Amino acid sequence: MVVSKYCASGNDFLIFHSFREEDRSSMAVELCNRFYGIGADGLVVLLPYVCDRKEFVSTYEMAYKWEFYNSDGSIASMCGNASRAVGLYAFHNNLASKRHSFLTGAGVISINIQEQMNANKGFVQSNMGNYTLEGNVVENRGGKVYEFEHIIMRIPHLVYCANSMKEYMTISNDLEFLSYMRRKYNANVNVAFKENDNIHYVTFERGIEGITQACGTGAGAVYVSFGDFDKECILIPPSKEKLRVSCIENEIYFAGLVVKICDSYI
Repeated sequence: MVVSKYCASGNDFLIFHSFREEDRSSMAVELCNRFYGIGADGLVVLLPYVCDRKEFVSTYEMAYKWEFYNSDGSIASMCGNASRAVGLYAFHNNLASKRHSFLTGAGVISINIQEQMNANKGFVQSNMGNYTLEGNVVENRGGKVYEFEHIIMRIPHLVYCANSMKEYMTISNDLEFLSYMRRKYNANVNVAFKENDNIHYVTFERGIEGITQACGTGAGAVYVSFGDFDKECILIPPSKEKLRVSCIENEIYFAGLVVKICDSYI
């Protein structure tokens, strides 16, 4: 069995393809363990897609569907950076062209490999589709009121826009608070701060139960929260790898670097 490791802007995933659907939760826990396994934020399995809807129309080739597991074995419907990693993996393994679509638990995702830099590296764009504004969530912590915007970017996110870099750093390091918000509202939690034309952000993710190096749907939710849809924005996650996020006809696109790290033979 060959499992490939890909990294998308700091988010790393183990990927392989199969013809068989099954519960791979325990495999995800074992392989994603960073001490006793290979180590990753999630496990993704590509499976054949058979369209049984004659009315289905896609701009790009519909190539496959996925099973996605977080590192704790839980099933996730969507992950933005995983979508870009999987897109490059599929192209590398002749499963799809540079422009293709695939099916997730949250719907169809379209991939565009914009630049193939070398055999192991590419700049990949993912179309995450429409977003939904669900209103605001207000929490009182230590006598201070925090207002989060609730945004569905394929999956739920709570976004807090800090007023200063100091506040951004303070809240980002308050893991107890972020964990509390994540569990209470069953959503990923983002903290963001806009500095000139760049937006710094962190994401406390479900299934990881901590801050990851990057989050694609989180980048989309943060971009939506700031609401400047007239231009492309640069978002900077903890990995410091820049993500380009834009809105075209009310759909959110984001792009960044994807690197194949290695193949593991198990």
